[in-house]
Amino acid sequence: MCNLVSKIINMSDKKKTQKHKFKSVPNMGRGGILHTDFWWSMLPDFEQINATLLKDIREHKSEEANADNFSNPGCWRGHREYQSWPYIRDFVIHKLKLVHKHYISIGAPCTPLDDMPDDRYEFELWTNVNEPGSSNIMHTHSKWHWSGVYYVQGLDTGKIAFYSTAYLNQQIVKGLPFGQSFTVEPTDGLLLLFPSYLLHEVLANPSEKERINLVFNLRIDF
Repeated sequence: MCNLVSKIINMSDKKKTQKHKFKSVPNMGRGGILHTDFWWSMLPDFEQINATLLKDIREHKSEEANADNFSNPGCWRGHREYQSWPYIRDFVIHKLKLVHKHYISIGAPCTPLDDMPDDRYEFELWTNVNEPGSSNIMHTHSKWHWSGVYYVQGLDTGKIAFYSTAYLNQQIVKGLPFGQSFTVEPTDGLLLLFPSYLLHEVLANPSEKERINLVFNLRIDF
């Protein structure tokens, strides 16, 4: 009798621990509602571009020493299109065309930009110079479509952090593939692109040098 009960228990345990092996997995569909990406790339020939930009920005800052009223403490903000800006602008448009092409390739309802004339891209540009120890508080640029940062002098000058609203509201459990925070360590010549609604902040500059970047907003006339 005991042997029979033991056999029944063993068979029951085997059924509980049995795993199904799938030799082939059906194709899966994907719908993008909460998914948000940001993108980065190095600017070609950035060493030469940055050398010119540093000279132009320092000259600009010496001519207009007063900071913008909307800038954070320890941050000088200037509004000028430097001679290198058209090169950076064209690179941004080139990258955005590739970004939209990527989303189209995965089935997102995204407008292609390949044939979009350059005059249909509206830019707003400004310069940030952050002193050692300074930071930029959390914010969005939500009246625009895309936003970006180009680092003229960024190495070791403090990270930029991105957050989803769901993450800040503690609605997302860590371990899930969405809704988390992400930080980027800047370096000279780095270009970041992100949706303008995305919450972000710039952490304190821990170095003894200035963090210098160009920041822009972009609206596309669809």
